[in-house]
Amino acid sequence: MRDKQGMLQEYLDQLLDAFKEGICISDVDGTIIHLNKRHGEITGIAREEMIGRSAMDFVHRGVLNVVLNPEVIKSGKPVTRVQSVSNGRQVILEGNPVFDRHGKVVLCITFIRDVTMLAELREQLTVQKELLEAFQQLSNVGGEQELSRKTPKIFTSNAMLKLYGEVNTIAETDATVLLLGETGVGKDVIARRIHSLSSRKNRAFIKVDCGSIPENLIETELFGYAAGTFSGGSKAGKIGLIEAAAGGTLFLDEIGELPMPMQTRLLRFLQDWEIMRVGSTTPKQIDVRIVAATNKNLERAIARGEFRSDLYYRLKVAVISIPPLRERQADILPLARMFLEFYANKYHRKMVFSEEAEQVLVDYKWPGNVRELENLAQGLAVTCKSTVIRPSDIPITGVGKPVAVTRNESCSIDLDGKTYKEIMKELENKVLSAALERYGSITEVAKHFQVDRSTIFRKVKELEKAGK
Repeated sequence: MRDKQGMLQEYLDQLLDAFKEGICISDVDGTIIHLNKRHGEITGIAREEMIGRSAMDFVHRGVLNVVLNPEVIKSGKPVTRVQSVSNGRQVILEGNPVFDRHGKVVLCITFIRDVTMLAELREQLTVQKELLEAFQQLSNVGGEQELSRKTPKIFTSNAMLKLYGEVNTIAETDATVLLLGETGVGKDVIARRIHSLSSRKNRAFIKVDCGSIPENLIETELFGYAAGTFSGGSKAGKIGLIEAAAGGTLFLDEIGELPMPMQTRLLRFLQDWEIMRVGSTTPKQIDVRIVAATNKNLERAIARGEFRSDLYYRLKVAVISIPPLRERQADILPLARMFLEFYANKYHRKMVFSEEAEQVLVDYKWPGNVRELENLAQGLAVTCKSTVIRPSDIPITGVGKPVAVTRNESCSIDLDGKTYKEIMKELENKVLSAALERYGSITEVAKHFQVDRSTIFRKVKELEKAGK
């Protein structure tokens, strides 16, 4: 037992130096008899300067403004105070009495905790909480990911083989990437692939749809806001999406839709890699990779005064142009078969395209690109009862081939016992239902059919009334 006590005494200094708090031990007269290493780091006063001297001496010299020894020795109870040190730090003092075997106070041990460090830890915890809330919100938006976001390399065309070679090379760098291509070509898929192949793959990938966020909210969504900035806002403030993507990749989809004032703020960020929350005066360095995408011709937008040329050249570091699906016909059938298999399995079905149906798919121009092809496959997996999909089942027209051929099949129109007017009405309803399923809204259907929106709206109402 004595050997262990001797070992404890021998290593006492090292044991006390292991504490993150400063430790000061003084006797009943207030003379300092021991300080650990951390004490000097917090107060800025050398250990050698203080040991053997009274703590009150440093109060008289203006180095400290509070000491606990007299109160602890007198009361025999723990005491806590806040102390200001001459180096500008504020510390929390917690004095505790040490008793001998007769219950008499013989020493005072004071723990010193750095308030500045506690504030920094609190700030870190706040940021972590904000990050968690941001990721929870992001994961709840949009529900289940579309298959196209995680589509593997399903292609055989030379154009896509070359493109993926460029992607693999660029992904290994930290360069800003600008993705160009029509709506639905797969810019989202390429952006995620760049992230997954980069050194940032284990950090956040955050997508921002610049065209869908209201103009009056986009600044706070991207940059966040400080505590107390808005009445009704979060009391602790809110982290922005740029800050939430720190260490990872920020995907700015439809960058061409960004309002001009936000283009200026984004340019400033790309120049300095610093953000400042709305309502804050403190800038913060952010390490994030930027991948931007657009279906617009940005050079024309610059000429029209709709996009900043300096921002364009900041983004135009590594440019990847994704060809439309009609220019890479070799990819159509592999993608179509993969989408159909995925959605058929999802709905517990077995389905394949007939050769004639596949020819229709190859001949079609696909104005909506890969997204349109995916939506078509999903729709067929839901609506078509036959296990073999034929041309008449496919609700598109292409290369002068009307697909809605009248046949006695599951997706066809029954002619028996109906007037011409009834048959045409049924056909119109089928076309309208298919269009709404594909394009998603009355406005989009009207735009693609080149008719007034009110016409489509009226026909939808008639369809709903007929279904009741």
